[in-house]
This record gives sequence, C-alpha cells and structure tokens, in this order.
Amino acid sequence: MSVKDKLCRLIGLIEGHEDKVAEQVSKRTSMDKKQAKDRIHKIQEKVNKGSNTDNRDRNQS
Repeated sequence: MSVKDKLCRLIGLIEGHEDKVAEQVSKRTSMDKKQAKDRIHKIQEKVNKGSNTDNRDRNQS
C-alpha cells in the first residue's frame, strides 16, 4: 500500500469527524481549531482531486 493510498484511507476515516479531529489537533499543537479544520479540508480537496485524476488515467489504458 503506497503512502498515497494510506492518506486516502485516512481522509476517508476522518470524513464526518473533522470537528473532533481539528479539536484534537488544536489541543496537541499550537494550531487553533479553525486552522486545523481549514487544513483538513484543503487536504481532502487535494486527495479527492488526485484520486479523480488517477481514475481517469486508469480508464484510458
């Protein structure tokens, strides 16, 4: 399993639990909850965008 696959799986696991994850991140780091939540959403967008590109590449083969 590649790192990208692991990241996709992790993003899938936290989906719907972004508030709780952001709260834990803010407790354990110097980042506030809003920043953590924003970064989670950015990562989700990039991973989803990347997985859509991969699917198109596989379908073209």
